[in-house]
Amino acid sequence: MENKEGFKPLPFWKELFLKKEELPDYYRLKRKYLHEHGKSISGMKWRELIHPVMLSIMTIDTKIFSRQTMEIIRDDRMKTEKPKIYAITHMGMDDYQVISEAIKEHQIPLSADPEHMYRTLDGKVLDLNGIIYCDTDDKADRGISQSTAIELLKSGKNLLIYPEGVWNITPNLLMLPIFPGIIRMAKETGAEIIPCAIEQYEKHFIVSIGKNFTIEDKKYNNEEEEKKYIEEKKQELRDIMATLKWEVISKRPQEKRKDIGDYETYNRNFKDERLNEWHDPKTSIPYYNDEIVEKRTFRVKNITFSKDAFNYFGKIKLNRNNAFLFRKDPSMPKNAEEDKERKLK
Repeated sequence: MENKEGFKPLPFWKELFLKKEELPDYYRLKRKYLHEHGKSISGMKWRELIHPVMLSIMTIDTKIFSRQTMEIIRDDRMKTEKPKIYAITHMGMDDYQVISEAIKEHQIPLSADPEHMYRTLDGKVLDLNGIIYCDTDDKADRGISQSTAIELLKSGKNLLIYPEGVWNITPNLLMLPIFPGIIRMAKETGAEIIPCAIEQYEKHFIVSIGKNFTIEDKKYNNEEEEKKYIEEKKQELRDIMATLKWEVISKRPQEKRKDIGDYETYNRNFKDERLNEWHDPKTSIPYYNDEIVEKRTFRVKNITFSKDAFNYFGKIKLNRNNAFLFRKDPSMPKNAEEDKERKLK
């Protein structure tokens, strides 16, 4: 591998001899090289030809080896000659295999965390299918991945994207805030967005596919007007996807609060179950953790998550002047208030 200025991709057999720690930098430079030489989306014809075979392999893996089942409760897709962007809710490592089985047709996923896919069986399968990788910590690579996705759509091919940008393992949000990139790509390429919701219950997956969602490529008087339109369409898409997910959840039997037990333990177990699905095979350390999920979650201006809103609680030193902040009920009996006062003295 030459220096950055004179980089040239290595022959396939030489790539096999690269050390694991060399792979992230090498493939990032390779993506840049291919993009600059117009080769980012080469081989699409033969990838489409082998797609039925690849889909069969993934289906066998989910049903026979992983013992997973899948049901589709809604599929409202309409036929279109335009390219499609499949927008998927995201909550676990098996989302892609399951949703691919549900939508059937060939699409190219846009995926982060490429460093965990190099030299793995899943990575090889996705390479054959076609995949756009993105190092989310590298601004240049993010730009290349977006340009490649736009080029793909303009060529008439389909894209699959997770607009939340990261797994949704929150205890109460049907959808995380979504990134505006999906709206901008649809606007620029004329692609139609197909919203999809997926939910996992142990090894059973439920999928709901909504109607085609279109974005107008109209003229605007100024940049602020365009931003406002994109923000409105982004919120509209999020609402549609959240509704599809609620429809999936509502199909399940309701659980009784008493059967859930301690909320904190229940919530932690749920998160750990999801996070532990994708881990280093040698160390069993999960690739994702709470910090990574929080870092990659899109932050909307003027909207605060409950964790951030109450984060100050752990920094407060309890005294007589701030004890009211910890009251569980405004209607607390007077004797309880007096008891708290005595403890503080």
